[in-house]
Amino acid sequence: MMQSNDLTAEALSRGAIPGRGYAIARRISQILHPVPLGIVSIFIVGVLGNDNRIHGLWWSLLCALLHVVPPTIFFNIRLQQGAYSDDDISVRTQRNELYLFGMANVLIGTAILWALHAPLPLLAMLVSVAVMNFLSFLINLFWKISIHSASIGSCATLASIYLPALGGVCWAAAIVLGWARLRTRNHTLMQVIAGISLAVVCVLVVYRLFGLI
Repeated sequence: MMQSNDLTAEALSRGAIPGRGYAIARRISQILHPVPLGIVSIFIVGVLGNDNRIHGLWWSLLCALLHVVPPTIFFNIRLQQGAYSDDDISVRTQRNELYLFGMANVLIGTAILWALHAPLPLLAMLVSVAVMNFLSFLINLFWKISIHSASIGSCATLASIYLPALGGVCWAAAIVLGWARLRTRNHTLMQVIAGISLAVVCVLVVYRLFGLI
């Protein structure tokens, strides 16, 4: 955890107001990070989207291993190498390689799961992730979109499909996370809205094409 003086310096460098609110927003951003949100999304779809919960649990574990572990390792290695300005990758152009790695990883992982006859809902979710990743990459070439917001938007949409009550909780968390990204000055309001909107559209369109909604 960063010391208070480090948080103050970080806040000032972003043009944000330092203080307790900034520290809370930073912690919220760390808790509701794309990596844990991705894992939650996988288990929501894998377990709730499968009549056999145990069967779905094992598919979820395999999916998480293929789709979450490699990008996380890649990110941490590149972060330690100094390729990114900070753990939020605040410099837009530094995000390109992570998008490209993510797209390659999701395509390979999805192909493996398809060959293993993974459940259709999991495959649909992964296709929506691939589409969202590709569009985010294109947008990132000229404008910074919030991946935190896209991740929780995708998670909340998926949760709403399978368990509306859980979806409501996730949407409440999305509002809190949106505030956090604004409070830390990582993103503008439009970047947060764009991330959530892109995720919702990608999930709903792909699920409709797969005949799941």
